[in-house]
Amino acid sequence: MTNTRPPTPFNRFIGVDWSGARGPRLPGLQVAVAQSGRSAPRLVSCPEGKHWTRPAFVAWFLDTVQIPDRVLAGFDFAFSFPRSDYGSFFPGVSDGPENASDLWQCVESICRESEGFYAARFVETGPYAAYFQGGQRFERRMRLTDRRCLESGLGRPESIFRLVGPAQVAKGSLAGMRVLHNLRQNVARLSVWPFDAVPQRKPAVVTVDMYPGAFVRMSSVARGKIRDVQSLNSVLRYFGSAPVGADALDGGATDDKADALIAAAALRHISSNGTVWHPVGLSDACRWQEGWIFGIS
Repeated sequence: MTNTRPPTPFNRFIGVDWSGARGPRLPGLQVAVAQSGRSAPRLVSCPEGKHWTRPAFVAWFLDTVQIPDRVLAGFDFAFSFPRSDYGSFFPGVSDGPENASDLWQCVESICRESEGFYAARFVETGPYAAYFQGGQRFERRMRLTDRRCLESGLGRPESIFRLVGPAQVAKGSLAGMRVLHNLRQNVARLSVWPFDAVPQRKPAVVTVDMYPGAFVRMSSVARGKIRDVQSLNSVLRYFGSAPVGADALDGGATDDKADALIAAAALRHISSNGTVWHPVGLSDACRWQEGWIFGIS
């Protein structure tokens, strides 16, 4: 019988709407936190200025997870690349990374001289540039979980190899992989799902790859971005959350703020459902190579 037991409940939930922009200041990087129960999620302001930088976020994250809680944090970027289609992240590269952890180390080794966890160098120079849009080996490849998301009607994830247009996720995901690599070095109790087992004991910090657009579609409130408080509160209500105030989206970056708030509430709501931790199609190989979007079953 398939194991569908959820892990020990979490009591703090962090939703991060990510950004792959060059920066350093990133209006699109938004962070929200929800506590256990049904209280409204709240946005977290950057302690070092009007807008977050990626290093400021990492510093805040390292500081906030020192509190001995069970923390579930969702990041809006792909944790890995497609591999199941060709049996390789980068077919034809003989010494390329074999699993997600190797991939994060590979990205860091190529991009470590780029400040602010920026990662454009990975797609611009070196042996892997040819696989991205504009390169000779470019294909719009998708992970198994991306295809499952599409088939389920929960959104249209873009290929991580795409570099052009507002839907491109390559640079943001690569920057995120650098952050995951850093967190792995600095958070002793970190588990990156599904690559790592989720600890049953307290305390723990678990990070997941998530797609806020899928949460919006689950609610049936909309099929695109949420940009007004009324619609936002309708989505939050679906996920069992109290509403946010009328000024919750003031000050720009409206849809990014909404995504972060929705993510925090949705993570809190669905994390007690064991099936989201054991989705159909998450094979052992996929578990340590491609990963999975949290909430896509």
